[in-house]
Amino acid sequence: MNDLSPLFDQIKQLSGDSQAKLAEYVAFLQWQEARLAQPSATGWSFSFIEAFKQASSQATIDPAGMDIKMAPAAVGGQSRPALWAHPPVTGQAVIEYYVPIPEQVSDIRLNLAFGIRDGAQMAEDNLVAFGVKVNGMRVWGQQSNAQTWQEAAIPLTLTAGDVVRFEFTTEALGSHEWTWAVWGNPELTGL
Repeated sequence: MNDLSPLFDQIKQLSGDSQAKLAEYVAFLQWQEARLAQPSATGWSFSFIEAFKQASSQATIDPAGMDIKMAPAAVGGQSRPALWAHPPVTGQAVIEYYVPIPEQVSDIRLNLAFGIRDGAQMAEDNLVAFGVKVNGMRVWGQQSNAQTWQEAAIPLTLTAGDVVRFEFTTEALGSHEWTWAVWGNPELTGL
């Protein structure tokens, strides 16, 4: 598609909300193309974003108020592909994956970002508990209400050739309102 003029004309006719959604989708496509263009320096990776259709989601107590999906999310003005994990009124929101670990993979790390989406009006004393479990054991956790992306790199000891259960959890530690929790670009890498 060389002549983009008709496309620009169509974009100009969209509402402001639709243009914002389109901008998020374009950012997602750019991330996806950049990821495919990069030679893999780590040798192996597993994207939880790309595998979202194979994930399951549930609430530990009652799903009322829970919102789980995969979509671009803006945190601190920076948009990333993300897992949305707005926790329920009571209990935790859980996004669960089963990940096959290839034979002879070592030095496995879980790289991710987390935060509260732009527009949330959380009180300063209201927090969300973010957690990661591997085969039912908690391997990482952080309480936060940060409206900027917070980065984490978690070294993991996993058995190559095994299938591992990963759970991303969020829980409101106070009022459930405005706890617009998201996980940005969660990905496993290994050598």
